[in-house]
Amino acid sequence: MKDFNVSKFYTYEGPNYYLNRAAIVFNMALAPDGKNVDHYKPEVFEKFPVLKDKKNDRVAELFAEAVIQVLKMDINLFINNYAISTDGDDYVIAVEYLDQYIAEDCIDFVSDWFNAMNFGNKFDFDEKFLKLQADFDKTLFGGPTLYSLIEAGLKRDIPVHYLFEENQFQWGYGRKQVRGRSTTFHVDGIKDTEFTMYKDMVADFLMLCGFPTPVGTNTYSEEEALAEAKKLGFPVVVKPVAGHKGQGVTTGIESEIEVRKAFNNILEYSKKEGIKFEGALVQQQIYGTDHRLLSVKGKFVAALERVPAYADGNGKDTIEKLIEIDNATEIRLDNARSPLCKIKIDEDLIDYLKLQNLSLDYIPKEGERITLRRVANISQGGVSINVTDKIHPKNIEMVENISKFLSMTCLGIDVLAADISKPWNEGNFGIIEINAGPGVFMHLAPAIGSSIDVPGEIMNSHFPTSALSRIPIISGNNISDKFCEKLNGHLKNIDPKMELGSLTETGVHFNGNYFHKNESHKQNVKIILRYPRLDLAVFNHTEDDIFDHGTFHIGSDITILENPHYAHDALKRDLFSDGFLVEVRERMVTVTQGEKELNSYEFKNPDEKDDAVLNAVKPLIETIINKYK
Repeated sequence: MKDFNVSKFYTYEGPNYYLNRAAIVFNMALAPDGKNVDHYKPEVFEKFPVLKDKKNDRVAELFAEAVIQVLKMDINLFINNYAISTDGDDYVIAVEYLDQYIAEDCIDFVSDWFNAMNFGNKFDFDEKFLKLQADFDKTLFGGPTLYSLIEAGLKRDIPVHYLFEENQFQWGYGRKQVRGRSTTFHVDGIKDTEFTMYKDMVADFLMLCGFPTPVGTNTYSEEEALAEAKKLGFPVVVKPVAGHKGQGVTTGIESEIEVRKAFNNILEYSKKEGIKFEGALVQQQIYGTDHRLLSVKGKFVAALERVPAYADGNGKDTIEKLIEIDNATEIRLDNARSPLCKIKIDEDLIDYLKLQNLSLDYIPKEGERITLRRVANISQGGVSINVTDKIHPKNIEMVENISKFLSMTCLGIDVLAADISKPWNEGNFGIIEINAGPGVFMHLAPAIGSSIDVPGEIMNSHFPTSALSRIPIISGNNISDKFCEKLNGHLKNIDPKMELGSLTETGVHFNGNYFHKNESHKQNVKIILRYPRLDLAVFNHTEDDIFDHGTFHIGSDITILENPHYAHDALKRDLFSDGFLVEVRERMVTVTQGEKELNSYEFKNPDEKDDAVLNAVKPLIETIINKYK
């Protein structure tokens, strides 16, 4: 038998029989006469010193712990849980995961690593691990802002799952949910979000409000752009009227040739990205340091100074070599947790060096700083500095006043200011643009200065407490349509506006009306939780449902069990600590909370069972409804 042979991979997108959260489950073979756990510890501890403090008495435990550490990608992803059971001679290991395919690759990686240790073979851990990290960066979870929002939800016990059909995530359940990608959510105003994309209209709006913004006009041809630049007077800025991340932006333009080139760069950018050319905005050049000011639900939360990418000379290396050295630093790993992106050598960078009569071959003197780009965007290699504690109260007031006019969760306002600690109406200050869906990881992990937990602020703005992300959930193993119909009637007596979603063996129902039945049990649970008017959910889980799909939803407030299979131990495990267990046996329905029996209800024949269960549940309904208010 080959040790550490892994097989039978199976993934669950939510709680399941093996683990109370999303898990990838696999079998692992170990020969009875294999090596002791101490054989593997030195090499594993060398790579993951944190495991020295864990017990790890069994080889299977050490293997599972190593898998968890690899899944963390050396950037401390929020992955911590595993469970070990047996299947004949095999161990069955369930580990928490983010991306299924990366998880499978990580498990294979640890299997190969342990096998190499087993036989004393060479294993290039570092090279293979770098490949895994690079593959992870390409997944949905590799985006710094999106992952930070997912993690902020998980850390606050807010349920979050991916909606494959919609290519977005859902935080919370039913009526409490928000859905989105990055910092744009379904509750944001669509027209307001769209409006921020058009920089010319935004500038007109800001001027209407009396806020400082550079004068400019949208142009559709080289000649128009050139005429506008001459009218404004050099220097000018040319940028896409509908762009993002500083792409296509050219600042400090001093000549007609540069205007033409900047205009054509925007045309080429539109063609390359496959987006409609909406025009090139020609604006007055204003001077100052680039800042991103951020609001959440109309409240100022963070300010960041952004400095364009630069190279500091050492008197011996070329600019190109200095960029290579800088890109190799940990702060520029350019992954889901690194503060800065890599500095890319492209035509814009080379052109900007030419404007300074420099090239990549130039060797800066010791201490000489060479600015590499016109724009300060983090995505373009810029350096981030937290200045939240320096911003003047008048500037905070300005941010919040602008935010009041736009229905958006998160708003980024880009300004150029000589000194952010001075009021906007005194001295050099100009609003360059406003952004819907701004990146926020740069505030969480600035290159310089303390962290501002903007992802946490966003989650708190939607869900001040974990309870406010949830709705009451009833789960069980033999819940009938008849029971759900009677429950729906009871809910309408409490509040006619209350809406019930239920899943029984016949399919999905809303308010007692049949809706649909997917082949996948998980999909049926998901569509109920996705229903945006849902006040209470009921889920029936057979033993096959639990083994094949898991329960998907996180936790239950009431669990109803009748002659349960051992698979239904998962429902007991996931019953909330203050939840109610309703058990049906020998024509008696009993209700317990923790170790305490609360009540019992007798029924004389099977036809009366649903009424007895409903009688048991009725006194609990208002309790679980009030829990989430």
